[in-house]
Amino acid sequence: MKTSEATIFVFMASIIIGIMISSSISLKKINNKVFLTPTQYQEAYDYRKKLSKDMKNLNQKYYDAYSKLQKYKQIENDKSKVLKEMEKEISNNEMILGNTDVVGEGIIINMKDANVQFSATVDPNNQWASLIHDGDLLNCINDLKSVGAEVISVNGQRITNNSSIICWGPFVRLDGVKIPTPFNIKAIGNKDKLFSYMTAEGGYLSYLKLRGININITKSEEVKVSAYEGDTSYKYIKELKKEK
Repeated sequence: MKTSEATIFVFMASIIIGIMISSSISLKKINNKVFLTPTQYQEAYDYRKKLSKDMKNLNQKYYDAYSKLQKYKQIENDKSKVLKEMEKEISNNEMILGNTDVVGEGIIINMKDANVQFSATVDPNNQWASLIHDGDLLNCINDLKSVGAEVISVNGQRITNNSSIICWGPFVRLDGVKIPTPFNIKAIGNKDKLFSYMTAEGGYLSYLKLRGININITKSEEVKVSAYEGDTSYKYIKELKKEK
């Protein structure tokens, strides 16, 4: 009888100890979790989104390069076809670099400073809010690029990878050229996608509207953008030759 009671006691004690151990492990796991603030979560989400986009772009570049290589291999014995493909690639690169006039579907954004009536209601210490600044144009251009705009111009000035925009008194200086308001921004790309993104609530243009900035956005089947007319020559860089 005593042996039976001892066995039951040991069995019950083992169950209790097992429950306590599993609870301890569970609590330890919970305590090791990392909780993010809303800001940290947004930063992590944006970084993950950027990495995903970069990977997608790299995969697309790899696919394009591989397809191009396969095409050259197929026509390597036909010099005329090879020459035609090379001319096509040069022409495409010239468009990307901004050296040729281009046309395509897209959107046109017209922006001008807030009217006098709105400016009169603004705090005298914040009169800058009723004016369009270089940062406003940069944010608008970056938004267009992020949503897939292939070509952008501001008041006829082609935007390139080396373009610079700074405030210059009552003007904005774009690549050394002073341009006044109103600003006429042209963007070539998927017109529906560009229009939807740029007119969405919470976007940068909606913030400009809160400041009284006058904005009008239209879709177009034929947006024309002229070639870049600035100096594209490089004076100081040269090819780095690899040592054999």
